[in-house]
Amino acid sequence: MLIAMAVGFWFFSAEKMKTFVVWKGVKTVFRYHLGTVAFGSFIVAVVEFIRYLMKYFEKQAEAQKNKVMVVLLKVMQCCIWCFEKCLKFLNKNAY
Repeated sequence: MLIAMAVGFWFFSAEKMKTFVVWKGVKTVFRYHLGTVAFGSFIVAVVEFIRYLMKYFEKQAEAQKNKVMVVLLKVMQCCIWCFEKCLKFLNKNAY
């Protein structure tokens, strides 16, 4: 996000070499967009936590020899993994 902000300031400035675009970008990101970046990271962290929780439940089901629950949890982990990858892709390109 900082690089995009600095490039935007540089591109739209009248004096290309006389402006401090990186500093202006840092100020703008920390002032207006830090919450957005933190929220995106929080969403990814919650999804990762849910995936690890499913992995824990799978280990518990394996210990109890419950094969149906193990398969169900593996399918849920796969779906959550796909969702997590989509979120990371969106976060990478959005921020």
